[in-house]
Amino acid sequence: MTDALVISGLDCFYGEVQVLYGLDLVLNKGEVLCLFGRNGAGKTTTLKAIMGLVPASAG
Repeated sequence: MTDALVISGLDCFYGEVQVLYGLDLVLNKGEVLCLFGRNGAGKTTTLKAIMGLVPASAG
């Protein structure tokens, strides 16, 4: 399949606090992804980083 989204080693910080640690993700064309987890797990931050709304420090 064709990769629609590839993330490799994504790190994000809010100030001095690291909130994403080396996230790797491959989403193929036609696939559906569900992000779920507890409050504060990084779901929204991950989506914001993908959209460029939160600066990534690596990845």
